Amino acid sequence: MFIHADGIKRSISAPGIGNYLTVGRALDCLQQALADSGGLQHSFVMAHGTGTPQNRVTESHILDSLAGAFNIQQWPLAAVKCFLGHSIGVAGGDQIAAALGVFQQGIVPGIRTVTGFAEDVHQTHLSLSNQHRDFGSAHFTGALINAKGFGGNNASAALLSPSWVGRFLKKRYGDQRWHDYQNKHESVQSSQHQYHDAALTSIPASIYRFGEPEIKGEQLSISSSAINIPGYRPLHLKTDFEY
Repeated sequence: MFIHADGIKRSISAPGIGNYLTVGRALDCLQQALADSGGLQHSFVMAHGTGTPQNRVTESHILDSLAGAFNIQQWPLAAVKCFLGHSIGVAGGDQIAAALGVFQQGIVPGIRTVTGFAEDVHQTHLSLSNQHRDFGSAHFTGALINAKGFGGNNASAALLSPSWVGRFLKKRYGDQRWHDYQNKHESVQSSQHQYHDAALTSIPASIYRFGEPEIKGEQLSISSSAINIPGYRPLHLKTDFEY
């Protein structure tokens, strides 16, 4: 993940140039990683995509310009805020979760809240659609996650598909260790499937812990090397960094 501030600009909330830098660096990372896996033509972008008049112009120019610089033709773009709105928490987390779904299913969600795209949206090198598009589950090996900060920091991340990561780990650690990992991972996958099915068929129980005993500062055992918290492992303050 790469982070850059906007720098000098007209006002606090005005867009700046920081997001060009983060997208460029993340694309370079993806290009290197996907060199043997079909290249950037097998990637897609999860845009910040608030859809405001200012965002649609500025973010589309960023993504379109960088896609052109990296010779990407018709880069598939999704913007899941059309389904979810803007999270109060980390909105990029919504985009990562959706991107993992694209890797699994091969379906890029359409921007369903529009019947067409405004004329001021830059899309020479971008592929936008208000329809869901099925590319096949084996098509995508990478994604760019973009979080555009109006008035703050911008962040862009290169996300690699599970299939790419699997090939990478197998190559690095060998067939036997990869096979051992897969055997251990079976129980994890089973738990994931159970959670998935439960989420689709029932409402998860809320975690409500009001009134349970809390830990107060007076209960901590504090020294220059560690802080001991009742019921938890101590937090060691020393680091290995050499000044």
